[in-house]
Amino acid sequence: MRDYQKKINQVFLYIEQHLDQAMKLEELAAVACLSPFHFHRIFTAYTGETLNSYVRRTKVEQAANRLLFSDDDVTEIALAAGYETPAAFGKAFKQRFDLSPREFRKLNHTELLAQQRQFIHLEGVTMTPEIRNIQRKKVFYVRKTGPYGKAAEAAWGVLMPFAYGNRLMGKETEMIGIPRDNPGITEEDKLRYDACITFSGDARPTGEVAIQKIAGGKYAVFLHEGPHDTINESYQKAFAGWVLAGDVKLRDEPPFEVYLNRDPRRTKPENLRTEIFVPIE
Repeated sequence: MRDYQKKINQVFLYIEQHLDQAMKLEELAAVACLSPFHFHRIFTAYTGETLNSYVRRTKVEQAANRLLFSDDDVTEIALAAGYETPAAFGKAFKQRFDLSPREFRKLNHTELLAQQRQFIHLEGVTMTPEIRNIQRKKVFYVRKTGPYGKAAEAAWGVLMPFAYGNRLMGKETEMIGIPRDNPGITEEDKLRYDACITFSGDARPTGEVAIQKIAGGKYAVFLHEGPHDTINESYQKAFAGWVLAGDVKLRDEPPFEVYLNRDPRRTKPENLRTEIFVPIE
């Protein structure tokens, strides 16, 4: 089971890094070092989705985020999602959201602009970020799927015993969470959350623990103060009150969170501090 978890983790990362390309079963099976027949059965058993369904849904949902938070042309977004024509993209998009890409953008922009006006006119709720340029981060991580609160608890429940068992929790170690999906787009039971810790040295991953790299570059960093289960409010304020209000172009990378309290169990929820890193160009 642990060996299969590693193989599926490798495939997840490969898919996320090649969403703009057509991917064949044989290609992904080779990434997992499994025969195509066995790989497809194992992937479906592990994720609850067929390979084609997972890839198609991930492509379309990433495209939906670009429709929401960029002014990119629909054709450009379709090509970036790996579709050869806007018509093929439109068909897949409508199957997922029951709306055309343009209808989806128009409907959701109206709602987001209403949120923006609400946040801008309420005193003290807009968020101003600090702009930082960071180096790429190499991390150990564990991925869990499901409602973010439960997925995060489960992922950290696996990662932290590994971290302490390998004496990885030094003064410079960062605790990072990557919520890879937008809860307003992806169904709750399919939300992906990665619990991560930075590291250096020769420790090797075991079991569900794997290695990935968090992209360096330019980020807008927002500070969330308070319980982790209210962090979505800060995301809404950041995106509606700052991203949409300004001339900001997002990079095609997921936001991530840096937890500044080393042991949240010993900190009152209202005193927790979390930095939200939003990738920008």
